[in-house]
Amino acid sequence: MDRDSLKAVVEAIPPGRWMSYGDVVAAAGGVPRQAIGVNGRLTRMACDGAHRVLRSDGSVASTALGDPERVRRTLRKEGLAFDGGRADPNARLAPALPRPGGSEAPAGVRPEGGTREG
Repeated sequence: MDRDSLKAVVEAIPPGRWMSYGDVVAAAGGVPRQAIGVNGRLTRMACDGAHRVLRSDGSVASTALGDPERVRRTLRKEGLAFDGGRADPNARLAPALPRPGGSEAPAGVRPEGGTREG
């Protein structure tokens, strides 16, 4: 998973929506093990939308971008609802599904309305 792919996926997450670290890795063409280092990479890259990457259960990681409270405040300002410390699961975007011929949808996320169930 290269820096440009990671940045493109993260910057494509719209306000009020979120993806998990694993979702971002999958959409950027990485392998599951790489999800462990995504927060650190996003912190160093300082790319737009990095605050929209959460843990798979919708919670803000305790080390999120070095300031989890700021991340939570920013997400709430964007209209993302939290219940019990977890972001609305209906606002979660799923990684893009491969297209016929092996290519992915642009930016690595499903188009508007492409939420992940469960």
